[in-house]
Amino acid sequence: MKKTTLYIVLYFLMVMIHFGIWTYLEMDFEVTFFKYYLFLTIIFMMVITILSIFKKIYPDYIGFVFMGLILFKLMMIIIIKKKLNITEVPHYKVHFVLPYLFSLILETLYAVQLIKDEKNQ
Repeated sequence: MKKTTLYIVLYFLMVMIHFGIWTYLEMDFEVTFFKYYLFLTIIFMMVITILSIFKKIYPDYIGFVFMGLILFKLMMIIIIKKKLNITEVPHYKVHFVLPYLFSLILETLYAVQLIKDEKNQ
């Protein structure tokens, strides 16, 4: 549980740092920013929760579940990108792709940790 908390804290630290940069640069589109992060946070927590549940139920299939969740997350991001008109935000690749990749890295590290824990038992 402690390791899960670390990933969640790192995620919210990334959100706060990015919001600080966003505020410092005095960019508009705050509504788009909050909607995107709300969506990204829900998906991040969903992935962490589902991986934790599957570790208890089907520990041998954590990798497959992770790959399926990442595919689902990518599809949802593409749909949300069109709905939020993210491409209208200046430097949108920096402001929306990098947080997605950072959350993906955290999810990957969490999945690897679960797989390592399973192999060590």
